[in-house]
Amino acid sequence: MSRRCRCFSCIRERNTREYKVAMEMTQSVYQEGRNFWKKGKAHRVTFIIDAQDYFAAFVEAVLKAERSVYITGWDIDSQLTLIRGEEVPDFPVQLGEFLSYAVHKKPQLHVNILDWDFSVLYTFKREYLPAWKFAWKTGRRVHFHLDNYLPPGASHHQKIVVIDDRIAFAGGIDLTHVRWDTPEHLPDDPRRSDPWEERYPPSHDVQILVDGEPAAFLGELFRQRWRYATRKELPLPEATASDPWPQMCIPDIHDIDVAISRTQGRYREKPEIREVESLWVDAIAAARRHIYIESPFFTSSKVAGAISKRLYEKDGPEIVVVTRKKSHGWLEESTMDAIRVHLVKRVKRVDADGRFGIYYTEHPGRPDDLFEVHSKILIVDDTFLRIGSSNISNRSMGLDSECDLSLETWGHTEAKKACRNLRDRLLAEHLGSTPEKVGEIIEKTGSLIRAVEILGSPDRTMRPLDISPAVKNILSEPYLVDPERPIDPDDFIERFIDKEDHHSGRKRLIMFAALMLTLIALAATWKWSPLAGYLDIDAMSEWIGSLSNNRLMPLIVVALYVLGGLVVFPVTVMVAITAVLFPPLIALALSVAGAMMSASVVYWIGRIVGRDFVRRVAGKRINQLSRRLARQGLLAMTIIRFIPVAPFSVVNLVAGASHIRFRDYFIGTLIGMTPGFIAITLFTESLISFLFQPNILNVTILIGITLAAVVLLIWLKRRIAGRVEQSAGERA
Repeated sequence: MSRRCRCFSCIRERNTREYKVAMEMTQSVYQEGRNFWKKGKAHRVTFIIDAQDYFAAFVEAVLKAERSVYITGWDIDSQLTLIRGEEVPDFPVQLGEFLSYAVHKKPQLHVNILDWDFSVLYTFKREYLPAWKFAWKTGRRVHFHLDNYLPPGASHHQKIVVIDDRIAFAGGIDLTHVRWDTPEHLPDDPRRSDPWEERYPPSHDVQILVDGEPAAFLGELFRQRWRYATRKELPLPEATASDPWPQMCIPDIHDIDVAISRTQGRYREKPEIREVESLWVDAIAAARRHIYIESPFFTSSKVAGAISKRLYEKDGPEIVVVTRKKSHGWLEESTMDAIRVHLVKRVKRVDADGRFGIYYTEHPGRPDDLFEVHSKILIVDDTFLRIGSSNISNRSMGLDSECDLSLETWGHTEAKKACRNLRDRLLAEHLGSTPEKVGEIIEKTGSLIRAVEILGSPDRTMRPLDISPAVKNILSEPYLVDPERPIDPDDFIERFIDKEDHHSGRKRLIMFAALMLTLIALAATWKWSPLAGYLDIDAMSEWIGSLSNNRLMPLIVVALYVLGGLVVFPVTVMVAITAVLFPPLIALALSVAGAMMSASVVYWIGRIVGRDFVRRVAGKRINQLSRRLARQGLLAMTIIRFIPVAPFSVVNLVAGASHIRFRDYFIGTLIGMTPGFIAITLFTESLISFLFQPNILNVTILIGITLAAVVLLIWLKRRIAGRVEQSAGERA
């Protein structure tokens, strides 16, 4: 038997180590009122990985429901196909029809659905007229409501299903399209398609299923939100003897306390709640060895600060973040991804010992294929686990509505093992390995990062996230795209103008030169390349002339502007088309007349239908401009037209539903949009001349008009900025 060293340094190190172990066994993260709302005993807890199993468990639980089914989410689509594959069940598999089938089978069953009353930005990504479609497909005992009781700029982001107040699902998975996938995440799985039969990338997500007191608390939370959104009370569901727990869900943990944490932005009588933010920070601070995170975003300054603080420590924990390679589309790449790059670089600057790794999942050999990580997971050592709806983003910490479930494993051997197994299962899925191999490597090396570096397969692997410098622009300001509190429209406009004025002269010159070179190349291609044979200028001129000479054409153009306003067609595109069809002065007159007629018609539509209708169509966030429009009138209208913070038709509709006077609205629109119309008309005319006849005279005219338009716009913008600053000073 070996003897332990008795020197002072060894005794101190041993005592410190034993103290840390003792603290791990007794110290709790939880502080009621700070980082959780309620905590209660769950008799069963199951972790569900990916939507194939979640949708199947949801179907089984709903078919067992007796009195109530509560569903709430960021998006809920009646066309969602729940069960996919060769085996077709004997009941409908689309969500709307399935819920109709469920209430038909159970005469006392009611289904209440609370969906986010989404922003106009998501119009083309969401199901059209969801309230009408649910009512049409499901009948009277399925109650659907759009939740718009939220602060400016916020979304309803909780993803919860509660059955009879007996069991509840929560996590990152909405009952909507582009969520379904299997743990294999096959790159070309034909079952992974949306309701319009379009394929989408592999999608990874996680949900938690609980029963007992936490399920009842989540039922209470839903009824609170329902009361806010509808101004109606939902009765407590009657007690039932049947157990709606799905048999396919084998419990991972028995008899453990589960806590519920929320985010809620301050709005009217609702107070601000930031329990989720505090839970993230406190759990990261409590880590001893490892922190494992999954999140599609990494833009929360508070969470990044908590991670950086731990990386400063000499003996701090190792931290692994699994995220997605990039967001969907130019807008999110220019906003959330740009913010992520800056935050990750900030964190890595303090990571002297290489204890921070941020990765994305990839199919080897197919680097251009995207792999969606939509889960929201935090696992600290094997002592703390959190699954919920909150992303690592500012808005999830203080603006959007969020709901996270968490548990601690002190003195609970089964829970500690389940926590560790879940981490290994998740890493194995991303690496195309097995939980056993992942656990073995982590046990051998003591490192999550080493496991990621060692493991991997021909099917899937994990790559370090590229953090090459991102372009800094107005869209990548967290204040604008990822706020942690409601946005004040006045402050928004002031910041927008201020940021734009900081562009350097060199950058403007480079952009202008690049535009000119592009136009010269295009003109040369049309004139001297084989494409010139396909361009008959005389025929095009004759066709355009026949249209412009028609006596009724001006009236038709104005009518088309009005029609375009009704269908939210971009007004700037219509102005450019008008400039092509008519001589410059006539084109300008028709553009102004058509736009003003369209603005007037849509304004009066908004005035007639009222605020409630506009809120449903345009989105509650945009409607918050109405109070500022009414208070500042002409100035606010001019600024919003000159610096378009929302589509032309949406502003028209919102202005009509607000209290702004028509005179201020009309004059502000005319003043704010006419300079832009002049610039577009003259630029389009000179551009056409340049493209068809690229001589020195036309090049000079094009450059001169462009420079004059840029100077005019800068001058007007600075004048407006000065007026806004003066107005802000008067308010202060």
